[in-house]
Amino acid sequence: MVMKHAALRAAALAGALTSSAAFAPAAVRKLGVPASAHAPLATRADRAGRRAATETKMDMGVANTLAGFPLMYALMSANEYVTHRYYQHNEIGKLELYQTLRKMNKIPKLDGGGHVEHHAETYDDMLLKTDDPVWMKSAPAQRLNSDPWRGTIFTWEVTAMMFAQCVPSVYPAFFLLGWSPLATTALFVPAMILHGLVWNSLHPDMHGLPDVPASVGLPSSVFAKYRGTQVFEFLRLNHVGHHVASGKANYNVCCPGMDHVVGTFMKEEEWTPKIRVKEAKEIEGALASSAM
Repeated sequence: MVMKHAALRAAALAGALTSSAAFAPAAVRKLGVPASAHAPLATRADRAGRRAATETKMDMGVANTLAGFPLMYALMSANEYVTHRYYQHNEIGKLELYQTLRKMNKIPKLDGGGHVEHHAETYDDMLLKTDDPVWMKSAPAQRLNSDPWRGTIFTWEVTAMMFAQCVPSVYPAFFLLGWSPLATTALFVPAMILHGLVWNSLHPDMHGLPDVPASVGLPSSVFAKYRGTQVFEFLRLNHVGHHVASGKANYNVCCPGMDHVVGTFMKEEEWTPKIRVKEAKEIEGALASSAM
């Protein structure tokens, strides 16, 4: 009897162990379900996460790439504006800091490179006073007489200076956008060349001066055939307004935009009534007529 009860207890214990084993991980393998059946759940989640991250990076890469083109235009518009207004028209000379540093002889004198003289000899119809013998003997004219294009073009030297001037703003901005230096250069160099080509095709021609040959600067002939098109005519009229407004508006020439941002853009209907035919204006920064 005792032996019978012992056998029953052993059998019950074995049954309990067998039943509990059904819920143990080891039992899964015994039932023919691989232990790795649980792993793909994590693996699939990891893969989905990595795929989503990759797609996000790709989307950001595409967005950053596309954003680079308007950013380059904006930077060129800003640089063109600052150069034209603050250097060529010597607006920087009005700043107290500049005047203080000049008195201390800490920085060189900036005189605009002959640009104010160019304004002083330009009539509102954009032709030049080179047919005026009195003007041609004046000090401002003398400064321009050695240049066949009378300070209106981008020589190779000026183009190199423009490149150097833009570097401190272009590369940091594109670095923040995620562009490599090589990719930035691949966009920056053609953009600068395009700007110079448009300038040399537009600016000397509208003042009745000859085209620029490749031996002197970016050749005017590249875009000469586009003179008179809607785009070139818009740029030309915008620059006429700059001259008619005595150099106080429309500082952008090839890359309009910054004038609109800072409020110095003047519409055609605003500057047209100011036109004075064959009448020279006193341009701030140039020598007065009494000094001619």
